[in-house]
Amino acid sequence: MNSDWQTFLAAAVVVSTLVVFAVRLARPKKKSGCRKNCGCGK
Repeated sequence: MNSDWQTFLAAAVVVSTLVVFAVRLARPKKKSGCRKNCGCGK
């Protein structure tokens, strides 16, 4: 019975990590390229 909360917490950590990865993959990619103050020397 003592490990019930640990099992729930471990499952919550795994689920929240999967949600973070899914959100980051679903987010539209930023366009690459030079902008005004990027410091690339162009």
